[in-house]
Amino acid sequence: MSRAFEEDLIRHCAATLAGHKCASLFSCRAPSQKWLKDNQDSANAALSGKGMRACLVRNCERGALVYVYRVGALEKKLAEPAVRAFLTGYGYEDFSIESALGTLARHMICGESFPHEIGVFLDYPLADVAAFIENEGRNCRCVGCWKAYSNIDEARRLFALYRKCRDVYMACYQRGFGVARLTVAA
Repeated sequence: MSRAFEEDLIRHCAATLAGHKCASLFSCRAPSQKWLKDNQDSANAALSGKGMRACLVRNCERGALVYVYRVGALEKKLAEPAVRAFLTGYGYEDFSIESALGTLARHMICGESFPHEIGVFLDYPLADVAAFIENEGRNCRCVGCWKAYSNIDEARRLFALYRKCRDVYMACYQRGFGVARLTVAA
């Protein structure tokens, strides 16, 4: 895995690597399709024994988006009745991981808009994802990893936890710990 890819993965996915959330997303500029595939394969080799995966959900001239997730946690999230009802309204029909991520990837085709239902896949509170869409991103009560509309104290607690996790993981990475060593097994 290239140093740049691994550093981005650790920086943007630390809370997921540590087991605090079901998934994270990061962008990278890939010099070639081969570079991107090789790095994704290397990441999956490092993550697979820990119950995690990395998959490409978008690749276009603006860059690649890599989605890193905990398999069991995402399966649980996609099994929640409220999550299923919400995603059904956005065209999701099959809630297996492969199918749901396939639908998400189709919604992420490089265009003008971004599929805001991705917040569900990033483990944001469903109420906040729905409120963000309804309010078109305005009128939130707190901003951190996402725009929070409800349960502000819990959102602030999570924002602080995710920041601390990122800082600790980046310090460990600078000391030579790689993604495999930093990933907590499911």
